[in-house]
Amino acid sequence: MTQKTNKTIILHDTFLYKGWGERLILMMGKALGADIATGFFSKGSFDLREEGFTGKMIEVSSEIFAKGFRHLKLKWAFLTKTKFLDDYDTVIFSGDCLSAVRNCNQNTKKIYYCHTPPRYLYDLRDLYLGKIKWYMRPAFEILSFVFKRMYEKDIKQMDLILTNSENTRKRLKKFLWVDSKVLYPPANLKEFTWKAQGDYYLSFARLSDAKRVDRIIEAFKDLPEKKLLVIYWENDPQKEQLFELAKWYSNIEFRTLPGNVGFTDIVWSCIATIYIPIDEDFGMISVEAMAAGKPVIGVNEGWLKETILDNKTGILISDQADVSDLKQAIINLTPEKALSMRSDCEQRAQDFSLDSFSQQLKSYVK
Repeated sequence: MTQKTNKTIILHDTFLYKGWGERLILMMGKALGADIATGFFSKGSFDLREEGFTGKMIEVSSEIFAKGFRHLKLKWAFLTKTKFLDDYDTVIFSGDCLSAVRNCNQNTKKIYYCHTPPRYLYDLRDLYLGKIKWYMRPAFEILSFVFKRMYEKDIKQMDLILTNSENTRKRLKKFLWVDSKVLYPPANLKEFTWKAQGDYYLSFARLSDAKRVDRIIEAFKDLPEKKLLVIYWENDPQKEQLFELAKWYSNIEFRTLPGNVGFTDIVWSCIATIYIPIDEDFGMISVEAMAAGKPVIGVNEGWLKETILDNKTGILISDQADVSDLKQAIINLTPEKALSMRSDCEQRAQDFSLDSFSQQLKSYVK
């Protein structure tokens, strides 16, 4: 047996996007002085060193393989290439990587920070199945059955399960009958502060089906006097489709941020943010926007229902996210109305401070 290092490591499935899951892991690593391991560090995600992370970085697999087999290769890598977990006193699992628990020492403290149970296995299974060609569906059904059995066995090996929201806690209870504790992810309130108000509304969601950015675009196609800025990342799966959807509309702009440069400036300068995903487990943009004094147009379900105070820090529309409802919310949330919500937004964001999160996280690890 290797000698224990008396250290903590966070194992996250992939650093694929410049997303809030990846940023959360970065914050956790800094708060705990922990090492970070992942399936792979994509060029389309954060550069941890540039973001100030100084711990050990371990890449379990490689990004250089066909996208269609990425998930299978990662599953195999977590099973067979994570023997290094035996060197740590505490392992925090994040994302779809629980199969690596088999490589932990018997005395290792195992904590699962659950962003959501894998949605392709549970609540969004039909959505994923519908995107697969008919001749591949039998294989999907077989693999889903195997992965589901593995996940349900592995989660029982955890000493503690933390979740990012009350919505995720309920989802775990519904599908897996396990108890968990809510530890809300933080926003860096020193970074996100009020600066000014520009002339555009902001969509910062990943361009994928479950985020429903297409409906935001459809709404602004009917509101030519309103400007929309859509931020996207290199690995977003739906970007070409949405580029095509909006290509004839001058009031809709797409922008990417190499190196994440300019991210805070864009949040600082918007009128409001718009975020309407399907039953979202958590989305840090809503908290970061409120920290900058910007209200959020969201859907009345999931994490957004927990975060946004309707008509005080934003506007909640029906969970169906109808384009007509969204258009009306945009019309109602004028620049003047958004400015009047600034104080309430800033006050609400204080409930999600980085200091509070770090203290709670450290207490759970100890």
